[in-house]
Amino acid sequence: MSRYDAGEGPDPAQPYVAPLQAWEAFVHDRGRIENDLYVAYVNLLTRYREKLDECEREKRNAMLWEKEQRMSERELNSLKTVAESSPFAFVVVDGDGAVFREDLISRGEDGGIEAAHELHQQLKTYFHDQPQFCNIDTIFVHVVLSLEGLSRALHNSGAINPPDYGALTKFARGFARAQPLFTFTDVGYGKEQADHKVRKLFEVMEKNIQCRCLVLAGCHDNGYATFLESFRGNQKICLLETTPPAADFRKFTFKRVAFPSVFRSEPLLSRSTFPPGFTPATGMTPFTPGSMTSPSILSPGSGIGINPLPSPAVTASNESPRPTHPAPVAPAPIAAPKPEPQPSMASTANTASSYATVGRSSAPLTINIAAQKKPAVTRLFIQLNKHDERVDIPLTKPDPNAVKSLDDRRQMSGMNLCNRYHLANSCKNANCSFYHGERLNPAEILALRHKTRNLVCSSGHYCREIACNLGHHCPNPGSCYFGEDCRFSEMHGMDITPTIKIYEDGNREVL
Repeated sequence: MSRYDAGEGPDPAQPYVAPLQAWEAFVHDRGRIENDLYVAYVNLLTRYREKLDECEREKRNAMLWEKEQRMSERELNSLKTVAESSPFAFVVVDGDGAVFREDLISRGEDGGIEAAHELHQQLKTYFHDQPQFCNIDTIFVHVVLSLEGLSRALHNSGAINPPDYGALTKFARGFARAQPLFTFTDVGYGKEQADHKVRKLFEVMEKNIQCRCLVLAGCHDNGYATFLESFRGNQKICLLETTPPAADFRKFTFKRVAFPSVFRSEPLLSRSTFPPGFTPATGMTPFTPGSMTSPSILSPGSGIGINPLPSPAVTASNESPRPTHPAPVAPAPIAAPKPEPQPSMASTANTASSYATVGRSSAPLTINIAAQKKPAVTRLFIQLNKHDERVDIPLTKPDPNAVKSLDDRRQMSGMNLCNRYHLANSCKNANCSFYHGERLNPAEILALRHKTRNLVCSSGHYCREIACNLGHHCPNPGSCYFGEDCRFSEMHGMDITPTIKIYEDGNREVL
């Protein structure tokens, strides 16, 4: 054993080992905490800079939006100023039914000039008496009619005497010349031509904000009543009454005005008329009930005229007294001969007497045996608007008697009618809780379609079922009378102009 070994004792550094280890752990924890603080600080700084950039962008956008708002307000005020500074009234006249007075028409251009000035003065007086229209000074009048058709109607009714087929044309010329904003439009022969143009003019002017008053002279035609349904509640619409208004116009609350000093207050007398360009043959008389003659046939060499055969009674009176028999009705053109039952002896004698008289005519009886064309098969389809939303196909007006018949059936049975059974013929529910019973006639089916159209389809305007009879939008989405209480209130504002047809076989047709 060395002397050094004998002198060893406890390690003097031992007491410092534990504190040193504790200090090292503290330093390590502090470094970790400092690193975490540094990372959090960097993240916070990054977010701060992002928010700062975002605020700068929003500030610039707010300045741009404020600038655009000021520009839009100036533009809107300018448009309001223009609209308020140049209000006008537009009067559209269906001249085929709203007829000017015959004493004015018979005077030609002078009558047209007087009618234009009188109508302008009457309209100005009416507008100035109405607080809503008192600032209107500009008046447009657009008369749409068939000059040829109305001229014939006037002369056939005897309204113009002596006859002057050019009187209406001269009247129109004077009417248009007297007032620079008055126009006459000749749409040619055919009533629907005038109706279509009147409706389009009305629709365009109804959307014009400068048009403060829109006057329609068409109360003689129930067709305009259906057209006006979608404009209920429009305060700028006014009806110009000439002849007594049709029954369907009584339900409207539009303002009404009449100018008996300009327009006829009674309809033209209805007499027998001929199509344009038709020249009656010599001796031809118009058909009247109670004076039935034998069937008319084309006579060789008679040109375009049609010579009616004399009735058996008249022929008999010209020859010798004999019993007269009613003239038989001429058979319609047939596609192929068909066997007929043998007549009795008495009927054979009567028929022989009648046809013997017909046989004396110089023209032979001609029967057309050409093959008849088969009627086209109607394909079912649905309609969509430009947004691919379903648009219901319009229904014609139901017969009030058919509506009453449906109500009577419902009251007698105590149940509502089964729509599937009567409309689709497809009710397969053996325990159906709705009334089946006797099949409905066509008029009652139409009335039932109107009732079911008032029920909202669960698929709404997304429905693509061809046979669906329920409603898919409000009939008057632009101006519904019921407002928010309407069953179809969610569809209000929907465009109901169809742009495409989709048939049941999948084919499409662009409208």
